[in-house]
Amino acid sequence: MKKKLLVLCLSLGLFVAFDGTAQDTKGSKEKAKKEMKEADASAKSAAKAETKAAKDAAKDAKKDTKAAVKEAKADAGATTDAAKQAAMNDRMAAARAAKAAKKATADGTTAAAATTDKAARKADKMADNSGLKDDKMSKSKSSTSPMKEEKATPADYKAPVDPSKKGPNGEKVMTGPRGGKFYINKNGNKTYVSAIKG
Repeated sequence: MKKKLLVLCLSLGLFVAFDGTAQDTKGSKEKAKKEMKEADASAKSAAKAETKAAKDAAKDAKKDTKAAVKEAKADAGATTDAAKQAAMNDRMAAARAAKAAKKATADGTTAAAATTDKAARKADKMADNSGLKDDKMSKSKSSTSPMKEEKATPADYKAPVDPSKKGPNGEKVMTGPRGGKFYINKNGNKTYVSAIKG
């Protein structure tokens, strides 16, 4: 009986030990999978946050460089515009002075007389222009019909006529200056013909 009891205890012990080990390994596998999933999720979220931060930094850097370039262009443009304008004003003043001097020597008058003549001509021109403006307004109101476009006729072209050939609707076929055959369609336009069947 002792042997039976010993074998029974031994088998029961092995059974419990084996079953407990199997459950432990199954639980550890699940824990390992769960830990792997959590680690993957945390790694993905960290990677997303890192890429987002990099993109934001790149956007900020791009905005800063654009602003710097725009500011540099504005500064350079302002200085070059001012310099160009000053140079142009100097050239124009020199050209006007040279023109006035040339005119004064050619006319034999002094600069003062030239300016008074110029002022008088300007006043006359202004008086004449005021009347013209009224005339232009009255003319534009009275003539509301636009110019009509005249269509071409066969007599306008004076091209040699080929009596043996006719167009699709019986039009006269003419030969152009470079040898092309054409006829005048119903709209008055030239229509070139590649080959007309007689």
